[in-house]
Amino acid sequence: MREMMNVEQLFEGKIGEEVSLPEGEMIFREGDAGQHMYMVLEGSVEIRLETEGKQITAAKLLQGDFFGEMSLLEGLPRSGTAVAVEDCRLVLLHEKDFLELLAADHTIAWRIMKALSSRIRHVNRELVQRVGKDLQEVALQLHDHTEGVVAGIEAIAGSAGEIELNEKQLAEEIKEVEQISKQIGSSMAFIRTVATQTHILGLNAGIEAARSGEYGRGFAVIAEEIRKLSAQSKENAEQIAYLIEQIGSKMAAITLASDNSAIRSHEQAAATSEMAAATNKMNELAAKLSEIADSLRN
Repeated sequence: MREMMNVEQLFEGKIGEEVSLPEGEMIFREGDAGQHMYMVLEGSVEIRLETEGKQITAAKLLQGDFFGEMSLLEGLPRSGTAVAVEDCRLVLLHEKDFLELLAADHTIAWRIMKALSSRIRHVNRELVQRVGKDLQEVALQLHDHTEGVVAGIEAIAGSAGEIELNEKQLAEEIKEVEQISKQIGSSMAFIRTVATQTHILGLNAGIEAARSGEYGRGFAVIAEEIRKLSAQSKENAEQIAYLIEQIGSKMAAITLASDNSAIRSHEQAAATSEMAAATNKMNELAAKLSEIADSLRN
């Protein structure tokens, strides 16, 4: 009849299979099927968890510690990776022998629960510290980026304010140019009137010269020059009037564009002010994140 199994037999090497592993050797990998339970005789083993690309040490096992038993009890794949962190000796117990030992020696259940509780506390502590650290980093990054955004928004808002002021000044300048154009137009109207009167005077002078016969020849030459000067003045006045009309048309278009730009600049300034306020709120949230991270880490 086979002797009743107990935990002491594990230490004595009477049950199970003893194996020696060098430092760095992987005992099992997360996701592997669970077929054995282990107990550390010498050396140390780490159970490591992979979460979001980051590795967490779930437990560091020393002489007399069990590991790998939960996979056998639950019938699920390994929940972590076991690695020998130094040269070590282990007792490997097959599933059938483990279940028999569990039924025969009730103290092993207590040992397993105690070890499991210790691992859970350790993992929670590691996770809290890791989360606190990650939150702190996120809060710092958020704060730094937010500061940059705030500075950029304030610069845009300042530029928008300057643009709006410049647009107002430009609008005033345009209005003054329009007034000058109107004054030039009035002057051109006067020049046209004078040119017309001069032309009439030239015609009258020509008529009088013709009546004077031989004596009016010199006067006729002067009358002809007056008519030419009148025609030239009229032509120049018409050209200037055309240019003034074109200037007025362009000024009207510029004025409209300037007014629209001023409106947009005002809207932009208001929008950037709202953005700055929202970003400042983000800064406050970053500060709260940092506080939460500190509280978790402490």
